[in-house]
Amino acid sequence: MTGGDAYRGIARRYFRAALFYLSLGAALGALMMLFGNDNLQFLHGHMLLVGALLFAGYGVGYQWVAGRADASPPPGSSSSLAAAQFWLANIGLPGMLLGSVLPVGYALDRIGVLFGLMEAAAAVMFGVVIRKSGTLMSSPAK
Repeated sequence: MTGGDAYRGIARRYFRAALFYLSLGAALGALMMLFGNDNLQFLHGHMLLVGALLFAGYGVGYQWVAGRADASPPPGSSSSLAAAQFWLANIGLPGMLLGSVLPVGYALDRIGVLFGLMEAAAAVMFGVVIRKSGTLMSSPAK
């Protein structure tokens, strides 16, 4: 087992999630066009931008860290922090999407804000994982 196996597994899960949100977002966009109703633009846009694009970017980042970890284990790396980041992002996005379709008022619309903050925290955690992995400061393996 190499040092990058845990990161590689998280990368695969992110790629699967990205494909799921790409499919959902594209289907929702097609349905909005079919019915001539664009009331769900926020939902559609965030499925594609956060769910597909950002999650694929996370997957690429973790795949990169995994490749570097195979050459030499990163100092102070934390695959458990990466796993926590994965779950925070994957709880934050559906909550944010749900909050976007809840009626405004009765503080229900604040649910989307809470989950959006979780998504932002996951992005910060990703930066911490990348920074702790040492991949930004070291030269490539030969």
